[in-house]
Amino acid sequence: MKPLAHWLGRVVAVLAVLAGGLVAFAAPASAATVCGNSPVPPGQVIVSERPSNSCGGYLELTVQPPFNGVNVCGDSPIPAGYVITSEYTGRDCGGHLVAVINIATPGIGICMDSPIPPGYVVTSEQQTNSCGGHLGGNITNQLFNGIGICMDSPIPAGWVITAEYQTNSCGGHLGGNITDQLFNGINVCANSTVPAGWWVSSMFTTNSCGGYLAEVLQH
Repeated sequence: MKPLAHWLGRVVAVLAVLAGGLVAFAAPASAATVCGNSPVPPGQVIVSERPSNSCGGYLELTVQPPFNGVNVCGDSPIPAGYVITSEYTGRDCGGHLVAVINIATPGIGICMDSPIPPGYVVTSEQQTNSCGGHLGGNITNQLFNGIGICMDSPIPAGWVITAEYQTNSCGGHLGGNITDQLFNGINVCANSTVPAGWWVSSMFTTNSCGGYLAEVLQH
């Protein structure tokens, strides 16, 4: 006879398939403990920290693989593709904030101390009570010609800044517009990264770049 745990696992798997999409559960994660002076195993997160007599004065860390919605300690590594969606004061993280992490999706709300996955840009920033004193924001990877972003956002490779301006939508940072539709003679703001194969043919003063000069690009 198969153990009850085996059949419960089969039921959970079937329910996950029926629900569709990406379903992540805490139960299957395999937790382990490491001392605080040891590196966290690659791809894992810290879910608790506590004093321990067995770690020579260092905290004892509980680590495990991540899943959508897991609570991690604020000093935990954040795995690739995950973002911090909220932060709060907790008692299980050795004095650090507790952070909730989720897999990045277009439009997701994040805390602005979160890593931003490659290909994503910040589209807004605002005060929030759910980020442990940090600003909140929104990100997307659904980019289009002229998309408005906050200028503390990463700029994807091959995209240039065409305008910068004051806005109430970016938590005190400038807003701007970016494009990947380049052409000979395009005017870009001088804090743009010049794409490979292009060069600056001239520069001029403008009111459209938030205090930066503008550049004319050629290839």
